[in-house]
Amino acid sequence: MNASHAGKGPPGPGLTRRRMLGVLGGAALLPFAGGLAGCTTRSRSDLPGGVDFVYLGDINQRAQFEALFAEFNEQHPEIALAASGKSGSWAQFVYAVATQIAGGQPPDIVQIATEGQRLFASKGVLAPLDDLIATDRAEVDEYYGDIHDKLRTWTQRYGSPDEHTYYIPGGYNPIVQFCHTELLDRAGVEVPDDGWHWDDLMAAGRKVKAQGAFLMTVQNGYWHDVLPWLTNNGTSSLDADWREATINSPEAVEAAEMARALVKAGYAPDPGGSYDPPTLMQQGRLASFHDGAFGIVNADRIGLTDKIQVVNFPNNGVHGTPVGWDAWDITAESQHGEDAWTFIKYLMSRDAGEFYAQTGGTIVPARRSVARSDAFLGGAPRGSERLVNALELEYATPVPSPERGPEIQDAVEEGWLQVVSGYSDARSQLNRTYDKIGPLL
Repeated sequence: MNASHAGKGPPGPGLTRRRMLGVLGGAALLPFAGGLAGCTTRSRSDLPGGVDFVYLGDINQRAQFEALFAEFNEQHPEIALAASGKSGSWAQFVYAVATQIAGGQPPDIVQIATEGQRLFASKGVLAPLDDLIATDRAEVDEYYGDIHDKLRTWTQRYGSPDEHTYYIPGGYNPIVQFCHTELLDRAGVEVPDDGWHWDDLMAAGRKVKAQGAFLMTVQNGYWHDVLPWLTNNGTSSLDADWREATINSPEAVEAAEMARALVKAGYAPDPGGSYDPPTLMQQGRLASFHDGAFGIVNADRIGLTDKIQVVNFPNNGVHGTPVGWDAWDITAESQHGEDAWTFIKYLMSRDAGEFYAQTGGTIVPARRSVARSDAFLGGAPRGSERLVNALELEYATPVPSPERGPEIQDAVEEGWLQVVSGYSDARSQLNRTYDKIGPLL
């Protein structure tokens, strides 16, 4: 991408840069987001000798990849790119890529979010990047100097089975709360700049319910729903080394009981449904929803950007949030390592970060210079800088993702749903979840 793009306005007449995402691919996450959606954009037969870029996802990202490749090819027309998406869990994704490698058609770059980094690196199918980094040390150091150091150190700590470097970290996503200020004002509920304390949630829920709406949602998604409750009570599903389960700690039990209380009182919809929280807010039936940077896109989609304030997720005296991030690698069997590295260097560039931020980015740009610029925050709801602050203020913790992380995630989600749905008490159920996780560690 050329530098002049950074100064351009919205990508088309009548379109905000956030709504451009809808034109590019509906409700899809961008190719930098963990747990992505995507598809095969161009086949390798169409691009013989091209760099094969593989990601976890479905059919919704064709336009994003084509736009990304077009920008890249303005600088490097000699490098052909092909992207292919694979669906399923992270375990299924790793198996599918391993099968592709064993079949003699290794991809060149595998885009992996936090949940799959250790799992994939443990299979021994990645090439160390140390020599490439050393060759382009100044360029890589410039990138590292513009991102939060924890992105680099976490990627090395959790994603490397030895002393080598296998991943370059990309953008990240914490969880924040998107609050409909007009609805809350009508209910007489104040929106604290720093987010609600748990002690205030029941009173706020009662007032919002009197207006015929829910205060917030309670679901069982691992990163999106369970971990925010845990990290805002000083705990997580696993310890910091990902070696011991903490899902049944007193803090975890207390968090699950708080989430269940909101559902039981009718201040949150029944868990397990297929409702869309932003749509409920648009209908005046929901006062707040929690999300990562994709919430910015959703705020624009429902036409409420100017009426939404972003605050921290409700806390019990300690701020916390789970954070996941993307990482780029090169497979050991790649036949196009130099071209793959050239593309990864482009992904590290400010140009690439601004390009996606300006076309409706659904992940916080890794580069501070982009994350705090109008490319990302311009036109976003008030308080959206809290997405950046989660790292800057040191209260974000990585999504626990050991080698058998997908199985652990399933166990946690299943147990949490039993609690918040009222089918089991928190202590008994989370003890059972602990027993399931133990053998997986």
